[in-house]
Amino acid sequence: MLDDASNTPPQYVIELRAWISDWYDHAFKVGYVYPPFALDAAIADRLEGYFQAGLTPAEGAIAFFGLVH
Repeated sequence: MLDDASNTPPQYVIELRAWISDWYDHAFKVGYVYPPFALDAAIADRLEGYFQAGLTPAEGAIAFFGLVH
């Protein structure tokens, strides 16, 4: 999904990619993931939902890896 005029992704995609990068950094820092980590379509969709819900990357990592009560 690129902007035809400039071949750059739309602002939403840029912000989502930055959010996912920050999510990964936090998840790695607290020990939830270790490289290499494969981001497949199902994980990306779930993370996009957290992004759209307004969670911070740290909150998204907790939601993704947290225990279900």
